[in-house]
Amino acid sequence: MYLSNLDPVGTPDPRPLRDQRSLSNKFVFFVQNRDSAFVAETCIHVLRRANKILAHDIYDWTCVEAANSCSETLSCAPDQILVLIGGVETPWRPTGSEVSPLRSAIRNAARVCVVGGAVFVPLATGVLGAKRLSVHSAFHAGVRETCSTVEMQDEATCHYKAFSSATGPAAAMQMIVELIGAREGNFTEAALARDLGLEGPESRSCNGAGERWRLHRRAQGCEMISDALQIMEDHIEDTLSVSQVSEIIGISARKLERGFAEKLGSSPLKVYRDLRLDRAHDLMTQTSLPVGEVAIACGFSNVTLMKRWFQKKYGETPCSVRRQAFNGIH
Repeated sequence: MYLSNLDPVGTPDPRPLRDQRSLSNKFVFFVQNRDSAFVAETCIHVLRRANKILAHDIYDWTCVEAANSCSETLSCAPDQILVLIGGVETPWRPTGSEVSPLRSAIRNAARVCVVGGAVFVPLATGVLGAKRLSVHSAFHAGVRETCSTVEMQDEATCHYKAFSSATGPAAAMQMIVELIGAREGNFTEAALARDLGLEGPESRSCNGAGERWRLHRRAQGCEMISDALQIMEDHIEDTLSVSQVSEIIGISARKLERGFAEKLGSSPLKVYRDLRLDRAHDLMTQTSLPVGEVAIACGFSNVTLMKRWFQKKYGETPCSVRRQAFNGIH
């Protein structure tokens, strides 16, 4: 099984995370000390946002501060990803009662991830399963002295076989995004990166999160469906008919309807309405526009009609959603 991020002749592999068996949806975070706890929180935030975007609680996690835990709590199941989080100033070199449980956890884990100074944990426990690592510059000398055969990569993150590494806090977020992307696909990865403000050139083609993102994902790259969705998004306010959308694409309305049924399991009219409701939801939660103006901006002929469809879709009135967004009333 070849999982390196380099091929045999040294060319970067565009898909270093190929082993689905090591890409669990269950995470266990071991934190070096209280000073590093915020890094675990940022990684957990990534998992929360992934659940939000995917509209299901797919990812779950536990978090343990290793320094203040008994050996029984430092454990990891074979179906979990173990994330060891250290700082960028002090190496995490486990000693005494930490060594044995950490060694066992590393051996059991589906995948092992290290952040910052935690790179020394698998070295100290003698169970390093990787030859290539992303290492913070502060630890280069220490890693070379501890294990001279490790190849330190220039990138902020590295994935090699069932082992991932990140140089520091910001890179840790990116590492988790990449692991999720390997499980859920590149489109999900781009949507999540954009949602988190980690947008790069590869994520700028993403059409956003929420209803729009889910529809584009289900289209599975079908050009006809993607084009139709884009046209609908571009004409939220001045709602087009199905015939007008199909005419712009250059196909029959019947062909468009069949395509939507096959790919999205829905009609173009319902999808169009869901896109308009999604935009209405965004406007209600992110702006102070009056409800009447929101209805007009989203292509509804009147406020009553928008309220009716809005409540049917979200189970709440537009005004209730706004109150929750601005006042935190649940």
